[in-house]
Order: sequence, then structure tokens, then C-alpha cells
Amino acid sequence: MGRFLGKLFHGALWAAGLGAVAWFTWQGADYYTTPLIDRPHHPGYWMLKPGGGQGHLLGVVGSVLMVAMLLYSVRRRWRPLRRFGSLSTWLKFHIFCGVIGPLLVILHSSFKVTGLVALSFWSMILVAASGVLGRYLYVQIPRRRSGDAMTLEETEERRRRLSRRLVDDLGLDPSAVGEIDGLAATGLGPGAGLLRVLLRLPWEGLVLRFRVRRYLARSVPRGASPTLTREIGETVAERALLERRVLLWDRLHGLFHYWHVAHKPFAIVMYLFMIVHVAVALMTGYAWGSGG
Repeated sequence: MGRFLGKLFHGALWAAGLGAVAWFTWQGADYYTTPLIDRPHHPGYWMLKPGGGQGHLLGVVGSVLMVAMLLYSVRRRWRPLRRFGSLSTWLKFHIFCGVIGPLLVILHSSFKVTGLVALSFWSMILVAASGVLGRYLYVQIPRRRSGDAMTLEETEERRRRLSRRLVDDLGLDPSAVGEIDGLAATGLGPGAGLLRVLLRLPWEGLVLRFRVRRYLARSVPRGASPTLTREIGETVAERALLERRVLLWDRLHGLFHYWHVAHKPFAIVMYLFMIVHVAVALMTGYAWGSGG
């Protein structure tokens, strides 16, 4: 029940965030599509420009969300916070802030990206884009329920337990486990380069589920009850996915390391430019309807 409520809350949060972005975009569409030289004559100018009432508010909320992204890093490193939610829950919040925050900042800029704002804007875009790649790699690494990455030894032990369950508890033939390994290894032979593997990852999960479904159709004992069939299906799917992640282990862990090396400088530059931008806005009085 708790897990269901968590998913429901997460879905509602995304619906509210994306809904707000869509509404503000629709509301200001006429202003945003007006040429820059004509905007001062637009009825919505004093409200929608970066220093206007709504424009400034969008910048403040977007910036707050982008600062809130840092809570995930604090949660990972500060032990007292470990009892407040799993790491995966904090990551979901981090991703939400990393998507909705920049979108609100884009609306705050009213798509006018020049000078220092351009440097801040593009550093933000690089952080968001590299964050998408990071999430893409993150989900491929086996993790505990807490969200922390499993060691290779833990992953191997989990794989052995699933194999024993399939044979001893669910009645599959031992040779069937080797066939599951074959399903997971498809496309990961010696000739499969890293770029090719990465390009296949977005839909590889769906392809693997299709292979597992075909495997189950010919491997589940005839006359098995619906409950047993479901348990076999869930265990085979988990075993196949875990096997595939083990096969990708060295490639993805190395790539994840390099991603961290690249992502952090982008984030540092983004926050530095954001601080400078806010300081300049405060010093020049460019806020809440003042300024040009």
C-alpha cells in the first residue's frame, strides 16, 4: 500500500509540474512568439518579461527547484538523512527538480537568451541533458531496495538465489536457466561496441520482455496454476534482467564514472552563473516589474 501511495504521489507531482509548465506556456504563447523588438508594446510585457511579475516568479520558483536538486547529493553523503526515505525516492525528486526547474527558468527568460543569461542558460541545458544520460545509465546498475548500488558479489549472489528458486521452488529444468542467460546475452557479443549497446538500451528492456514471454510460452509446465505461472514469469524476468546487467557491468560502471566527471563541472558552472545572474538582478533592481 505504501509503495502504491508513493507512486501515486510521484505521478501527481509530475502531473502538477508539467501541467503548470504547459499552462504558463499556453498563457504566454502570444508574447513568447512576438519579435523581441515588438515585445515592449505587447499587453503582457510588464507581466511576462523576465523582470515582470509572473516572469520573475517563474525564475524564483525554477531557481529554488534547481537548488533543491542538491538535496539528493546531501542525502547520499550525510548519514543522518539516510533514515528519511530511500535513495531512489530522493533521486526521483532530484530528477523532477532537474526537469521542471529548467523549464520554468526557460519561461522566466521568455526565450530571450543573450549575454550572461546565455552562458547560464546553456550551462543549465547541458546539466539537464547530461542528467538525462545519467539517469539512463543509473537504472542499468543493479541496486538494493535502498537505492544504493549493489556490489558485484551481491549481484552474483542474487543471481544464484534466483536460479535456485527457479529450479528448486518453481520446478524448471536446470538447463532452462542457461537458456535464460542466452536470452539476456543477445546483442552483447564481442562485436557489440559501447555506442551500439547504448543506442539499444532505451528499448532493450521491452525486447528482453518479449524474449522472456516467448520463452515462458514454451517453458512453463503444462497445467501450471495462474499463480505459479505468474511467479515463474516474474522470477525469469528478474533473472534475465539481472544477467544482462551483470554482462554490462564493466562497460556501464566505467561510463558512469566518466559521466560523473563531466556532469559535475557543468553543474558547478550552472550554479556559479545562476548566483551571478541573481546578484546582478538584485544590484540593478531588475525584479518584480522593474527594469527592461
